[in-house]
Amino acid sequence: MGRIWTVCSGSGGVGKSTLALSLAVGAAKAGKQTVLLDASGISRSCDLILGMESVVVLDMVDVIGQEADLRAALYRVPQYDHLCFACASLYDSVPFSELSSAMLALHTQCEILVIDLPTGQIDLGEELLRRDDERIIVTRPDDASVRAAERIMLRAARGEAGMRLAINRMNRNAARRGMQYDASTVETILDCQKVACIPEDESIQAAAQKGRAAIECKGPARHALLDMVTTLLGTA
Repeated sequence: MGRIWTVCSGSGGVGKSTLALSLAVGAAKAGKQTVLLDASGISRSCDLILGMESVVVLDMVDVIGQEADLRAALYRVPQYDHLCFACASLYDSVPFSELSSAMLALHTQCEILVIDLPTGQIDLGEELLRRDDERIIVTRPDDASVRAAERIMLRAARGEAGMRLAINRMNRNAARRGMQYDASTVETILDCQKVACIPEDESIQAAAQKGRAAIECKGPARHALLDMVTTLLGTA
């Protein structure tokens, strides 16, 4: 069984999918057999960045309905060795309780399973997450995003995987002027340890336009994302 990294957020626009894709690419580039499962339904974006929107035609709903074999719904990502992409549902949000069998099957196909959860969702179910798995809560360092993160964290099931913060789009000048929280304040408000503090970086958009993940951008976010992957891979 591989490890699961779920990527969650309380509100949209915080960079959740960008981060999920970066984690998957980073794990794959580290030599881990990795699957990225996009569970965002019609709001998904990872397949667009990867240039696979016209390739992905089967999803986990097809697998559980026995309309497709699991291997047929797993798509190799051409630009990254060791990385496969899958969708929970191409059209609608589907409760994970209905996908548990497909999720368990996916779990056996890789060393790292990265799941881009729908906005506002933090749990998969007690039968799927274990203590060595990770739940990464993505937030911007502003009041609205932090409060939204706090709300979903209060709904998290106890005894499952640990929770860590990825503070995204940090602008140190804005923090000094009081327009954003600093990282330590976000940790204190949410009572959760950060795993990464990722700076605002305009080069991320340029990387996406070339079909590359943010972890391959040419700006300062690259180093923060690489360090995040290294930390998560090193966690026992």
